[in-house]
Amino acid sequence: MSTASDLERAGLAAADTNKGAYGSIDKKVPDEAPLKLPLLLGYWQVSPDQLFRIGLGAYISWFVVYRVADLVYIATVDARFPEGLGHLYPSEAQRMDSVNYTQQVLLCGMLQKTVAFCVVLALVFFKGFARVDEAMCAFPAWMESSATFGSKYRWCVNFMDHVWNGRLATQLWNTWLGRVLSHVYHGRLATQLCDRIGFPLSLSQLLRGAVYLSLFGCLFFAVGAPFIYWRQFIDLKFGFANSLSVSLGNFQGRVFASLFSMLLFSWPKKFMMLAVLQYRLGWLLMWFGLIAGVIFSQMNVKNIAPMMGLNAVFPEDHFAVGRGFPLVQTKNPYAPWISLNRIYWEQKLNPYAALSDNKDVPEKFFTNDKSKGQLFLTHEKSGEWSIAASPWFDVGGKYTQTTDTRSRAAKYASIPEKKKEGTSLLSTPELLSSLADQSWTLGGKQTRMGIRSGKELRDKLWGFADARHIGIGQVYMVDGSYRDARANAFVTGSGNHSIIGLYDTLFLGQRGKEASEYAEDDEADDSNLVGHVAEVVQGEDVDEQKKRPPRNSAPTQAMNDDEIVAILAHELAHSALKHMQMSIGAQVATSFVTFATMGWMVHSPLAAAALSLGAPIIHVALCAYDHVVGPPLEGSMKLGTDALTRHNEYEADAYAALIAEKYGTGLQSALAKLSVNSNQDPDPPAWYEALHSDHPPFARRWAHIEEVKKKAYGKAKSLQQQQQELGL
Repeated sequence: MSTASDLERAGLAAADTNKGAYGSIDKKVPDEAPLKLPLLLGYWQVSPDQLFRIGLGAYISWFVVYRVADLVYIATVDARFPEGLGHLYPSEAQRMDSVNYTQQVLLCGMLQKTVAFCVVLALVFFKGFARVDEAMCAFPAWMESSATFGSKYRWCVNFMDHVWNGRLATQLWNTWLGRVLSHVYHGRLATQLCDRIGFPLSLSQLLRGAVYLSLFGCLFFAVGAPFIYWRQFIDLKFGFANSLSVSLGNFQGRVFASLFSMLLFSWPKKFMMLAVLQYRLGWLLMWFGLIAGVIFSQMNVKNIAPMMGLNAVFPEDHFAVGRGFPLVQTKNPYAPWISLNRIYWEQKLNPYAALSDNKDVPEKFFTNDKSKGQLFLTHEKSGEWSIAASPWFDVGGKYTQTTDTRSRAAKYASIPEKKKEGTSLLSTPELLSSLADQSWTLGGKQTRMGIRSGKELRDKLWGFADARHIGIGQVYMVDGSYRDARANAFVTGSGNHSIIGLYDTLFLGQRGKEASEYAEDDEADDSNLVGHVAEVVQGEDVDEQKKRPPRNSAPTQAMNDDEIVAILAHELAHSALKHMQMSIGAQVATSFVTFATMGWMVHSPLAAAALSLGAPIIHVALCAYDHVVGPPLEGSMKLGTDALTRHNEYEADAYAALIAEKYGTGLQSALAKLSVNSNQDPDPPAWYEALHSDHPPFARRWAHIEEVKKKAYGKAKSLQQQQQELGL
C-alpha cells in the first residue's frame, strides 16, 4: 500500500496539465488503494469515492440545515418587541412592514442559494468541472479544423509564433540579459526548486486556467443576477434604497457591463493566483500575504482612509440637517428630482463672494455628499433663509441686472428670518437657533431644519478616549444615505491608529415630536408602487395625469445627542477592549485553515480522482473548492467567529453603559430606533441568531444593557420611567 508521500509524488510525476482533463474522466485512483490522511492521532484511510461522498455530504448537509432554518423562520417571524416594549413601533403597520420585509428578503436569499445549489449539484453529478476543462483543451484543435474560423485561427497562431520566436525575439534572447534569465529559469538551482516545491506551468496553461475560473465566475454571477434585481426591488419597495441613486431601469445594462468587466479584468487576478498556487507551498505564501496586508491596513488605517472613501472628517462646527422635506423637481434632465433632506456643512467663506458685487455675504451651509445636486443653505442679507442649487447643476433662477451668480441658480425653498426686537444682527448661535425654531412650508408639508453641534460630539468622544488612554486617529462622517438608509457606525484599525465612522443616516430623519405614525409617502400600496417604479425610476410615463416623485427613503428616526454619544462610546469600546486585535487573531486562524485546505486540494491526486481527473489540475480543483468544499468549511468556522463578534458587542454595550447611566439608556433607545428604521426583527429565535447573525438582536442587547445598569446603578427603573427618559 502506498504512503501519502509516495502517492503524492506519483501523482505529480504523472500530471500532464497540457492535456487537462481530456480523456481522464472516470479514471480514478482505485478504491483498493486508499490514501492515508494524517490526523492528530494516527492515520485515516480514505479512497477517492469516500472522499467524494464526504465532501458532497458535507455540502448538502450544510445547505439543508440552513434552508430548513430559513423556511421555519419565514413561517414563524412576527417581528414583535419583547413584552412591555411593543410601543417602540410607531404603529402596528410598521411592525407588519418589518414582518413582510424580513419574509421577502429571506425568500429572495433562500431561492438564490437554492438555484446556485442546484447548479453546483448538476456540475458535480455530470462531472461538469472536468468536462468544461476538457472542452477548453479541445477548443484549439476544433478551431484549427473549423471551416469557418480555421484560416483566421491559423493566421493568429502563426503571427504569435513569429512574434515569440522570430528574429527580433531571438536576438533579444541571445543578449547577456536573455542568457542570465535563461540560466536562472532553466539552471540547476531552478530545476531543483521545481522538483522540490511543485510543478511549473506554462503561460498558456496559466492563461487557460484563468479563463476557466473567469467563465465559472460569470456563470454564477448570471445565476444570481435575477435575485440581485429582486433584492433591489424589495429595498426600493420598502424605501431603504434611495431611488434617486438606485435604479432598476438600467439593471440589464449593468448586468452585461458587469459580465464584460469580469471577463476582461478578473482573469489577470486569477492568473496571478494560479501562478502562486502551482507550487506546493504557494497557499502559504498567499496566506502570509493576506495577513500582512490585514495587519498593515489596520496599523495604517488613517493613512489609507481616503482610499476607503472616507474623505469627510466629522465636522468640528455646527451643521444643519434637513428634516421632512418632500422631494423637489429640477430642470436638470439627468436628475429630475433631488432631496433637500441632507446634511449641510458650515462654510465660512462664500465661494461666490469674488463673483458678486455684494461683499457682505454671511456664512452659509453646503452639502458635501455623493447625492445628485449640490445645495446651499444661505442666510441672505435681507434676513431670508433659502435652499438653492449650485448654478452649474440647476440653472432655474431668474436673471437679474446684477452680476451676482447666485441669482441664476434654482431656489427650492425659503423662509423669512425672525429677528428679535431691537436686534439688527444676530450672533451665529442665535442665528442657528432661530433657524432651528422656524418651520418651512413646502408642498403643503411643515418641515424643519435641525442644527447639530459637531464640536460637542467630538469633544465628548475625545474626552472619553483621553480619560481611558485610548488613541483615536480620526472620526469621519460617512455618506451612506445617497444609496441606503440603514448603515449606522463602525470602528476599524488597532492601537492608536483606529478610526470611527458615523454614517449620515444617524442624523437624517424625523426627531421627537416631529415623528408621525405613518408618513404620507408610505401610504402607497404595492400596486401603485409598480407603476411608481416604472414611471420615475425607469423613466416611463405610465400616467401623465398622476406625476409624483419617487420614494426617497423609509421614514426614519434620527438620533439625539445622547444616543450619538452612546454609539460613539460603543465604538470606542471596541478599541479599548482590543476587539480588533481579537478579530485579526480569529481571521489568522480561520484563513490558515481555508488556505491550507485549498492548497492541499489543488495538488492532491486523491482530490483530483474524486473530481474525475486523472491528475491534479489546479484551476479545476480551485473552482471545486470555491463552490463545493469552501462553503461548508468556511460556514462552520463562521459559526465560531460570529459567536466571538456577538460576545464583543455585548462587552462594548456594557462599556458604554458603565460610562454613565444616561449613555446606557441612550444606547438602548438608539438600538430601538435602528431596529425600527431597518425593519429588523427585534427578537429572532436564538438558533437562527447562532446560524446567521454576527450581531445580537435588539431584544437580547436591551436586556443585557438593562442588567448592566441594574448592577451598576441600583434597582432597575420602571418601564414608565424608562419611557420618559427615552422620550417615547
